[in-house]
Amino acid sequence: MFAAFEMASVRAPLPPGKWLMCPRVDPGAPLRMWCVPFAGGGAAVWHPWGAPLAGLAEIVAVRLPGRENRLSESPFTRLLHFIPFLLELIAPYAVEDYVLCGHSLGGLVAFELTQAIRAQGLRPPLALIVSGVRAPHHPPDLPLLHRLPQRAFLAEVQRRYGAIPPEIREHPEFLDLLLPVLRADLEVYETYRHVPAPPLDLPLLALGGETDAIVSREQVVDWSRYTTGAFESAMLPGGHFFPQEHLGATTDRVRQFLACLVGRVSSNPDARPERSPPAARRAGTVLNTPSAAAARSATASAP
Repeated sequence: MFAAFEMASVRAPLPPGKWLMCPRVDPGAPLRMWCVPFAGGGAAVWHPWGAPLAGLAEIVAVRLPGRENRLSESPFTRLLHFIPFLLELIAPYAVEDYVLCGHSLGGLVAFELTQAIRAQGLRPPLALIVSGVRAPHHPPDLPLLHRLPQRAFLAEVQRRYGAIPPEIREHPEFLDLLLPVLRADLEVYETYRHVPAPPLDLPLLALGGETDAIVSREQVVDWSRYTTGAFESAMLPGGHFFPQEHLGATTDRVRQFLACLVGRVSSNPDARPERSPPAARRAGTVLNTPSAAAARSATASAP
């Protein structure tokens, strides 16, 4: 369907290893979409997106420590601790046409990764897609979940998100595997503090669930202040996990956004972003800062 579009025709193969999963190799797709999962989620949550976006975007899902085949590894507890790893992972592929995408905590990670890409002068993504996540300046709800004792933690997670199915809640051995990484991921979200910076200059799509009890329509629309490029938002059927509850509606909306994006770039090559000089670095920006060096030291044992 998109063969006529003059997008990048050469795509480097993904490296072997534990960090990435490609559910459907799609060399004919005009772009790659790098996806970051929600708190407690693994790369497998993006597997169902491969078929609906076939021919348009090749899905590359990020797998963080502490889940799936990385259960024996300690999860990160601070966002700026693992942004440098993701940046180094994606840097060799930033010469290609790509999009960043994330749901819930993953959306926040994708946003900060985009900021880091800009700060390092790499070629930015063609667009950013965030779903089920508040704009960065909105604080987390109280009480902070990651500080609660286990019984209260489990009850409050279930009350807010309804995220733990009965077959897991009723089996302590499964909870013992899930809760540490879920608690660590929520600590990442709840300790995150947005540092004001110039807005991005790229198309941004923000999605929300119509019945999401923790992310409001206003908090979704507020993502508009984080880009000077084209902004789109949509509220889709479902709650906080609407991409799983209503996969078709979600991927249809994403496909529409990506098709328009590919069409614009193919008809106007000047719309394709170029590598840019590093922006003025913010406090805590990754890689070439004292805080990043400390993060590297603190995570030296991570793969």
